[in-house]
Amino acid sequence: MVFVDRKKELEKLESLLKLRLSGTKTFVLIYGLRRVGKSTLVEKFLEGKVGVYIDCSSMVSGSDIFSAIFSSLEELGVSRNVLDRYRGLYDSPLDDDFRMLEYAFELLNDACAEFDYIVVVFDELHGFIENYSKLRGRNAEISRQRLLWKLRELLQRSNNSIFIVIITSAGFLFEEYSKADRAFLELFHRLEIKPLDMPSSQELAKKLLESMGIGYTEVAVEKLAEFSGGVPKILEILVGLFAGESRIDQKEVVNRVKQALVRGEFDEFFESYLNFVASYMKWDKTTILRVLKCLSEGKRPKEISNLTRLKYNTILNILSDLRRVGVITRSNNISYPLLREWLLAGRHPPTGRRRIDLLMQSLGITYESYIRELLGSIRRRIIIEGEEYFFGTTNRLVIDPIDRIEAGEKMDFVAHQTNCEMIVGEVKIGQITKSEITKLLKRARKYGKAKVIAIAKDADPLAIAEAVRKGVVIMSHEAIRLIAKKLGKTPIDLSQ
Repeated sequence: MVFVDRKKELEKLESLLKLRLSGTKTFVLIYGLRRVGKSTLVEKFLEGKVGVYIDCSSMVSGSDIFSAIFSSLEELGVSRNVLDRYRGLYDSPLDDDFRMLEYAFELLNDACAEFDYIVVVFDELHGFIENYSKLRGRNAEISRQRLLWKLRELLQRSNNSIFIVIITSAGFLFEEYSKADRAFLELFHRLEIKPLDMPSSQELAKKLLESMGIGYTEVAVEKLAEFSGGVPKILEILVGLFAGESRIDQKEVVNRVKQALVRGEFDEFFESYLNFVASYMKWDKTTILRVLKCLSEGKRPKEISNLTRLKYNTILNILSDLRRVGVITRSNNISYPLLREWLLAGRHPPTGRRRIDLLMQSLGITYESYIRELLGSIRRRIIIEGEEYFFGTTNRLVIDPIDRIEAGEKMDFVAHQTNCEMIVGEVKIGQITKSEITKLLKRARKYGKAKVIAIAKDADPLAIAEAVRKGVVIMSHEAIRLIAKKLGKTPIDLSQ
């Protein structure tokens, strides 16, 4: 993602880092809408600094945290003298989650002696906290509070040279005001990342258009910025609609966005967002969609009750929960940019069918396991031909028999072929972006000359261009279905 604005936020982070290094117990909790640019801001902040970046979204145990920290420090260049003391725990983790968390912070404390400081970023830490607690069933809330107390203790005991930054799209999870939540939050300065203002949104739109060689009128840029609501990811999707165009005007922007909404071009973004929301509410996704659809049409609570046949008090409770997680405002207006228009496009429930929607990460883990099992069953050469299977990044892929398949330290799969060559890659349920291609390549470096593959439902134009430049192959889900067919395996249905 092209970086614009955020000067004040960067200055705030710099001042908090200095405060921490002066000896105060200063940490930062960064929160805001999904895809509003939180991670991009932190990546910019980390430039030229000694830091590690830990994605916690799919983690479920203390050993997951320990392994991620160990491998990140190894990549950072921490000496073997330090790492070898913990390598046994990395190779054979303990079952005790809290002990593994203690060892993770001991490792950080030991490692920081080799640097002036270390910035440790825990992205989507709420994912780990919620995943860990949910696995405890009836004891979920007690487990969650115990974990928060433990994390608080470890943070307080950490070396003054360690600066902790937590990023979350679910800041509301820490607002339940249990004693554990309050105690945990007391350690943090909170920094909200809000959508870009109009001038910055227009600047970003221009940079994106220019990077794709697209000419524009000023009013077209203004309309793009307006539609995006200042959310960089939405702006990236909007600009991607005009790939291949030489010039756009305001009328073209309005017509193209309208067509894209009807075609479902924004389905992946908003479906992912609503899956995320539903995962933290007691209401199923279909019910949430029915209520939001009514709100998009300007209906009042009593009208929504009549239309959905849900009790009036139930509607009030749903609206209260939607306000709590930031989907709607206090006046019941839909807060996310373009979501209202997406709902009005008419492609959504009510269908009368109840669905239990899993976390997008949970579905991702399931699909990753399927991919590893599928690739691991290849015992003969497989050839996939056709640009349509690779989004134009290649027209032919040859996979030799695979004798071993595993999940890498930072890779969804590492396949060892019988010809002694490796294939490494990442699995995406939805669309893959340019920044994700860049991160994939960075993680793939440790595997030397291995072929790098990304598997995704879709790829934005900038991702495709970056993949072609760097030799990354982007495979579609249809290509995976074709491999399954060639092997006589049952294709996975991602719509379920």
